[in-house]
Amino acid sequence: MTTQPAPVPEGYATPDMLPPQDGAYVERLKTALRCGVPGCSCENPGRFHCPSHDNPDVPTLSVTWNPKHGVSFECTRCPFAKVLDALARRGLMPRTHLYSSSGAQEAGLQPLNLLIQQPTDWLWPNRIPLGKLTLIAGYPSSGKTSIALDIAARASRGAAAPDQPDALFPYAPVVLALLNGNPKSDVLPVLRLFGAELGRIYLADLLSPTHPIDYYPDDPPNDDDEDDPRYDDDDRDDEDEEEYLFDNDGNEIRVPRRRPVGVRVPPPLPWKPPSDPATDFTAPWPGLNKVMRRLASLIEAGSAALLIVDQVEDLASMHRAQPATVLGMLKALAARSGAAVVALTHNPAPNYPRAVAAMQRRLAQASVVFTTAVVEPGGRRFLIPLRPAMSDDAPAIPYVLPSTDAVAVAWRKPVFPAHINALADPNRDQGARTRAARSLLMRALADGPRPAAQVEREAAMLGISRSTLVRARVLCNVKAFRVSTPGVPSGPGAWYWSIPDTHAEHDAEHDAPPNL
Repeated sequence: MTTQPAPVPEGYATPDMLPPQDGAYVERLKTALRCGVPGCSCENPGRFHCPSHDNPDVPTLSVTWNPKHGVSFECTRCPFAKVLDALARRGLMPRTHLYSSSGAQEAGLQPLNLLIQQPTDWLWPNRIPLGKLTLIAGYPSSGKTSIALDIAARASRGAAAPDQPDALFPYAPVVLALLNGNPKSDVLPVLRLFGAELGRIYLADLLSPTHPIDYYPDDPPNDDDEDDPRYDDDDRDDEDEEEYLFDNDGNEIRVPRRRPVGVRVPPPLPWKPPSDPATDFTAPWPGLNKVMRRLASLIEAGSAALLIVDQVEDLASMHRAQPATVLGMLKALAARSGAAVVALTHNPAPNYPRAVAAMQRRLAQASVVFTTAVVEPGGRRFLIPLRPAMSDDAPAIPYVLPSTDAVAVAWRKPVFPAHINALADPNRDQGARTRAARSLLMRALADGPRPAAQVEREAAMLGISRSTLVRARVLCNVKAFRVSTPGVPSGPGAWYWSIPDTHAEHDAEHDAPPNL
């Protein structure tokens, strides 16, 4: 005797008849909403236990599918919205109800398919991006303010980047938010020495309680203030005055004057005792939120591409806030305004590698993090990238602060990680200096033969001695050949170095027969 299959409800389709995504979703429903107890009616097709009501033992949920609306649900005890809410809490929201393009856009969500892909915008190419927060940390008198002012001067005149002569800064205005020192005596002379275009550098006023940029001229005036007794001393006794009316017989009627219906009545001013200047510690400057709004308005009004905040600890102490809070607000300001925000902060360690270790806790507080560090022995100063981490693509940059002979920050050739590690502690690893020299030779000779004198000068700038360079030449199998003046085989010439591959190509070019 054959067993009759359970009746199939109308609208039911087997999972193999559904699209792949809907079929996989129905299989998930079977696993999550069917108990598997023998004899339970949930064994019937299309019947499930509803997860929304208090008695899930009875399968009251019907699941159907049609090509137009996809998967739909109906419970005999619960409304449709309650069922969907219960499914969402269990991670079973159907695909047809999980996302609606029109509903998402009406709610203010922006789908990524409406965005146009573009590369990263840079203020300093591959160093300081636009629309992000860059943090420059340093020990006092390490030169972080001079570095920031040098960047501001280059941006104001669209000058070349320090480490990339072919890459230019955007020719755009700059906003300086300075909280330490006198701008007239401390900042203005330095910017003039750096060759800045002073007409494109603006000073942000963060101390005045009110500023013209805080108000919008297009806002409608408040007419209610004309009747406000707090602003007009002549109308304070208007409510006590009376109106004089006359009835039909000519008798005078005294009616107290009342304020018209619908006119805003301001609340009475609370009485405050006179403040004692010796005990009144209220800050005379605006709050932190107002400062951030003012900075955003200054960037927008000045069309600035760079904002420099010197420094974060000063801004935080003025408003009794944590430096991390200020950095988070500056990061949001950079994202909303699209300008590059460079914030200066304190690093308790002056020397490498302790300066790098002291800044590890700040890496998550900015998109790009630099620190200044002094590398011993020699006391050379470096601007070291920490986020993104220092690598061959983002090396450290040596710099020399302005002196009586120099009128700007002198930037030297970038130094790669192996070089700076060897300079920091040459006795820790005897092979570090040799590896640094080998890295220099491989990079310097990668594009073909070069004069030996040029390579030796680059090695001397990086602190690599001549004996170390000789050992690296042997390990890299660098070939040396002499190029004489054309037509004079034994005359004057210059020695060239090349790695084996480029040397072979050079020999092949000279040994090949001429084209006929």
